[in-house]
Amino acid sequence: MERNNQNINGGDLMRKVVPVFFILLLISTPVFADTGRDIMELVIENQKADSSAMDIRMSLIDSRGNESTRRVQTLTLNEDGLTKTITLFLEPANIKNTRFLTVENTDRADDQWIYLPSLRKVRRIAAAERDGSFMGSDFYYSDMSAGDIDDSEYIVAGEEKLAGKNCWVVEAVPDAGSDSSYGRIVSWVDQETYLTMKVEFYDEDGRTLLKELTMEGPRQIDGRWSAEKTIMLTIESDHRTVLEMRQVKYDIPINPGYFTTNFLQTGRP
Repeated sequence: MERNNQNINGGDLMRKVVPVFFILLLISTPVFADTGRDIMELVIENQKADSSAMDIRMSLIDSRGNESTRRVQTLTLNEDGLTKTITLFLEPANIKNTRFLTVENTDRADDQWIYLPSLRKVRRIAAAERDGSFMGSDFYYSDMSAGDIDDSEYIVAGEEKLAGKNCWVVEAVPDAGSDSSYGRIVSWVDQETYLTMKVEFYDEDGRTLLKELTMEGPRQIDGRWSAEKTIMLTIESDHRTVLEMRQVKYDIPINPGYFTTNFLQTGRP
């Protein structure tokens, strides 16, 4: 596997909101914060890996406890302050070699493509599909993408203790013109580690709770705080997706060829 080192532009990254699916990558370096935006900027600033590789066990669990599992690998690469992410499904056999690519943009919505082996072709994810389920999980396609921090207003709604951790409760309300899938997002951020411990996602009017994301088992990996387990629960159906981080590596050389539609189609970088 050919690999090349990449550098990150921290100034551009400061304007981006971490994709929900990869929120477990958040790094912690405690810094003083005043406002809701300050806190979220520090959460973003603390995500300073030039690249990462993760091996994940994904479990889909319905309201009756029926469970199906997948093995997923994700690679991320930051180039010029923008993030590219490739998600590879390795198991089970019926979805093996499914590949999903997200490329972050500054001047328009992020680009997303998916390769389904059964169709043998790459398909772009249309804007109308962004609120749809990603591969049958409780994550939307939009959750797989970064958002612009300037597209929301932030307030510190209070402070609460969660799982023994003192947390800020930060409420974000997306602007009317944004392409957010949610009307309100409430985050619990650990005051010591700046790891996001819990997130609530509300519908367009900001009143009805749609989904809840929780983190379990925070630990340090290569000096960075990460969550061993991330759970996304859909409230109405009581269906949940559990991500268990089996292995993670940060700041490793990764061939940029993985982050192309050619790799999606051929499986070769």
